[in-house]
Amino acid sequence: MEIAQLYQSLTFLAYATGVIIVLVGIMLVKVLFDVSKLTKNINETTTIVKTELEPTLKNVNKSVEIVSGIVIKTDEGINKVKDFIANSPLKILTKLSSFGGSVAKGFFGGLCTALKSRKKK
Repeated sequence: MEIAQLYQSLTFLAYATGVIIVLVGIMLVKVLFDVSKLTKNINETTTIVKTELEPTLKNVNKSVEIVSGIVIKTDEGINKVKDFIANSPLKILTKLSSFGGSVAKGFFGGLCTALKSRKKK
């Protein structure tokens, strides 16, 4: 009797193992199919992104070049204006006017002080 039970147990184990192997095989095929679809979708997405991004990057590059040119021209213009102001009589007049303003301020301050001191007496 024990041998019959042993054969029945081994037969059940063989069938169960066969069923599990078939189920694992089916799941493996399904996973491989899903992975294949995923890689196709990723490939299509990267192609779309590449076709959309290339023109955008070219436009950004052109914009950066234009802005860079504008900045360079502006710097040159500012340097020219600085040189003109540094070498022009306008600088001398500015210094004279500030000196004259301080002299006039001192003169009027002294005059006001003198008038206040006379008023108190």
